[in-house]
Amino acid sequence: MVMSFTDWNGFNPDYQWVGLKNYVNLFTDTPAYWSSIKINLIFAVVSTAIQTALGFLLAFAVYHMTAGWQKFYKVSLYIPVILPASVIAVMWRFMLSPDTGLVNNILRLIGLDFLCHAWVGENATALGTVIAVNTWQYVGFTMVLYYIAMQNIPLDILESAEIDGAGRWQKLRYFFLPLTAGTTETNVILSITGGMKSFALFYMLTGGGPGTATRVVSMLIYDTAFMDYKFYKALTMSTVLFGIILTLVLLGRWLGSRRNRVGG
Repeated sequence: MVMSFTDWNGFNPDYQWVGLKNYVNLFTDTPAYWSSIKINLIFAVVSTAIQTALGFLLAFAVYHMTAGWQKFYKVSLYIPVILPASVIAVMWRFMLSPDTGLVNNILRLIGLDFLCHAWVGENATALGTVIAVNTWQYVGFTMVLYYIAMQNIPLDILESAEIDGAGRWQKLRYFFLPLTAGTTETNVILSITGGMKSFALFYMLTGGGPGTATRVVSMLIYDTAFMDYKFYKALTMSTVLFGIILTLVLLGRWLGSRRNRVGG
C-alpha cells in the first residue's frame, strides 16, 4: 500500500515518492481497469445469486433424503470443491471444445445443434460459461453450509409445524429460509469476495478472451506487474481492489445486522 504512492518498478531499489499521482491516473486514465472491475462485479453477483439459490435447494433436497443417499450426494457434490483450478480448467476446456467437446456432442445428439457454441471463444457466451463452471465447482460448498445450518434447526419446531398441517414447501418458506439467513449472509460475503478476487479459473479457462471479454481485474494486475513491469501501477490497482472488496464486505455485514434488528 505504501509503495503504491511511489514509482517503483519492482526491481530497482531506487524509487521516488509521487503522492497521489498513481491514483489520479487510475481513476482518470485507466479505462481497462474499470472494465475489468465491471466484469468482476457481474461475475461475482450472478455467480453468488445462482450458487446461493441452487446450494440452498440442493441442501433442502439432501436434508430430506435417507442417510445413505445423504452421504452419497454430500460427497458427490463436494468433490469439485477440492479439485485444483488447473484440473477444473483443463477438464472443462475439453468438454467445451466446439468440435469434439462433450457439451456440443450431447446437444447434437438430442437435436439441439442450434445451441452449439464455441463456449469460451465467443463474446456472448464466454463469461456465462465461466460462471457456469464456477457454480459447478463451488455449489457443493454452499450446499454443505446450508445442510449444516438445516441440521441445527430444532426438530421440535418442524414437528410442531407438521402437526399444524404445514407441508414441505410451507416449512421451507416459513422455517428453513428464515432460520438459515445467517448462512445466506456468510455465503454471500464469501462468494462476492471470492468472485472479486477470481483469477485462476479465468486465466486457465479463457485466458481473459475472447479479446478482453473475460479479463478480470486480477489478470490485469498480473499483466501490469509481471508483463509491463509497472509494479507501482499494479500496487495501486490492488489497493483500490482491496478497498472495493472491503466495502462490499462491510455492506454485506451492515445489511445482515439491519435484517437481524428488523427481525428482532
